[in-house]
Amino acid sequence: MNPAIVLPLVVVSSCLASAAAAAEQACGYSSAGWNAPNGAAVFSAGSGPIGDVLNAVGEVRTHSMLSHGPGKWVTHATMKQPRENSWPAVCSAPVRPSDLLEGYPGLEQVNQGGIYRFLYGSGASGSTALTYQVGDPVKAASIGNTIWWDVPYYAAPSIIDEAAAFTRLSIRGGPVRYSFYQYRSTEGTPTGGPAWNNGMVCSSFLAYAHHADGQGAIPPYTYNHTKLASAANALHAGVRGDCEDSLGFWGSLGTSIACFADVCGKAADQVANCMASHACDTSSSSLWRGVRDDPKTVAVSISPDLIGGWSGHAWGTQPGATVWSADMNHNVQWNSGGNVYGCWY
Repeated sequence: MNPAIVLPLVVVSSCLASAAAAAEQACGYSSAGWNAPNGAAVFSAGSGPIGDVLNAVGEVRTHSMLSHGPGKWVTHATMKQPRENSWPAVCSAPVRPSDLLEGYPGLEQVNQGGIYRFLYGSGASGSTALTYQVGDPVKAASIGNTIWWDVPYYAAPSIIDEAAAFTRLSIRGGPVRYSFYQYRSTEGTPTGGPAWNNGMVCSSFLAYAHHADGQGAIPPYTYNHTKLASAANALHAGVRGDCEDSLGFWGSLGTSIACFADVCGKAADQVANCMASHACDTSSSSLWRGVRDDPKTVAVSISPDLIGGWSGHAWGTQPGATVWSADMNHNVQWNSGGNVYGCWY
C-alpha cells in the first residue's frame, strides 16, 4: 500500500444507483436479458456528481459489474439511496450517517430484472452507455465461475418486496458492505486482505474477483494531488448542485423539514468528509478541505476505467493489465430471452 496520505475523492464511481434517475426503483421487470457473456466485465457511464468527479480526472465509466452469462445473474457492489437524517440532526448532518457507513446491499448477486431496475430506475435511463469487455474468454469465464460457485452467499429478501429475493455474498468472514472508505484506499481488497468494515465498491470487487481466480493482482493507481483537488471540488459541487436542483441521489434531502441552514452544502460536506476519513456524521468542511489543500496528499484506488484498461490505464499485455482489458467495447443488448422480475435491494 502506498504510505502517502490518500483521499477517496478521485475515483468515485456510480457503484451507487444512478444519479440521473428521478426516483430510485428497486424492483421491476427487465425488458429481456442482456447478451454479456459469462465472466464479462460490464461497464456503465452515468451523469450527476459521479460523472463530474470522473470527468475531473479524465475518466468516463462510472460502474462495473461481473456478468454470469446472457440472461443470467450479475454480481456487483452498490448501495441504495441514503435516507434523510432525523430531526433535529438533519440540519447539521443531513444524510443518515449509518446509511453512509453501512452501505446496503453491498456486494450482491441479482437477476436480470434486478440489474435492469438498478441501471434504469423509474424508466428514465440513468446510463448514457452500457458496454462489456471479455478479453480472454476462457479466463473471463473462469473468473465468473469462481465467484458464482466458490463464494458463500445467503438469500436476502427485498426490503421493498418480501416475496422477491437476491443474494448477498460473504467474503472475509461476513457480508460485504459498500464502503466509501475504499475510495481513500483499496486496503487489502485487491488480494483478498482485510478492509475497514469489510467494505468494497464495484471496481475493487472486480479486482478481488480477478485475483481470487488466480489471474493476478491488479495494482491500485495513484492519482496525484492536482487530480485529487480537482476531484474533491467536483464531488462537493456535484452533490450540492443535485441537492439544490432536487435531482437523483441527493434530491430529497431537506425537502420535508425546514432548516435554518444550508442543508445541501452541509450534505456535500458530509459526503466528502465520509469519503476522506469515515467521519460520516459531521458536516464540518474543514476536514475534507484540509486534505484537499495539503499538497502532500494523493489518492490510491481502483476505478472502472482501470478495470477496463481505459483512460491511460494498463491494457492488453501491459504489466498490471486485467484479463478484460485486452478487448474493445461491445454494446450490451437486451435480447436474450423474455423478461424477468427482480429486485436489487
